[in-house]
Amino acid sequence: MMATLPVQTHAPAAVDFERFFLPEAFTPLYHTSSYADLTRRQQRRYNQLYALYFNEQITFFETSLAESVLLPLARSGLPAPLARAMATFVEEESRHTNMFRALNRRCAPDLYAEDHFHFIRLSPVHRHVLDWVARHTRRFPLVLWLMLLQEERSMFYARTILREREALEPHFVDVHRVHLADEADHVRWDEELIDHIWDACPPVQRRINAELFRWLVGEFFNTPKRGGIRVLARLAAEFEDLGPRLPELRRQVLGLARSPAYHRSLYSRDIVPRTFARFDRHTEFSRLGRTLYGYDRRDAACA
Repeated sequence: MMATLPVQTHAPAAVDFERFFLPEAFTPLYHTSSYADLTRRQQRRYNQLYALYFNEQITFFETSLAESVLLPLARSGLPAPLARAMATFVEEESRHTNMFRALNRRCAPDLYAEDHFHFIRLSPVHRHVLDWVARHTRRFPLVLWLMLLQEERSMFYARTILREREALEPHFVDVHRVHLADEADHVRWDEELIDHIWDACPPVQRRINAELFRWLVGEFFNTPKRGGIRVLARLAAEFEDLGPRLPELRRQVLGLARSPAYHRSLYSRDIVPRTFARFDRHTEFSRLGRTLYGYDRRDAACA
């Protein structure tokens, strides 16, 4: 545990809507030419809406993957110390989820009055499939790589938010401070799970899972799509003059799927060094760079 980071919160009672909630570079629209055409008020509101969506992503990931993965694994023959760690892992993920959900409700009670998710919308079929895969981790250990990738990235984001805390909304700084305090242990446990489960899989199973992982990253994790576009739609609904410009905003954000620079702003050796170093050690991930543009195995020699 990172004892130097206090878990108590000290944010003022009222959310400061005159501040940005996240560093601007964490939002997709910032990486398009259209961003400069927005007023500063519109940029700030886009940032705030995207921050709510970002919190949804964290809670969706931690409830849909982490809990479904960790509790079954704890009962599936893990080494005793690692099995005991799973209970702590689940408890901390649950606390994070409650914290981010409470902040979203505080910032936008109209959006979150009846559901924890506004921008993320997953069909019952997709939810069922995701839950089933997560509960069969020994058959689909790719979920362990997703956990490691996302949690190491969360650490990078939280550290950046803390460095830029003077310019950001205090409640958001506070929740990411608390989040970071636990994530170092989570990343270590993710790596131990990979060592124990992935390395014991037959080569053909690892290759199949690596290809499924590559598809999932490309479909859901490395480019703005469904939820990110709903953020733009909400922004246009709040600013009438943006309505006619919404198609162009959508086009430019979706175009980031073809931008290596944008991909590197999400995942790179600076952002997820431990995850990428592990990819380097497994030949089954040799094609990953075709989807995850920030990953290039040729970088490994000089990393």
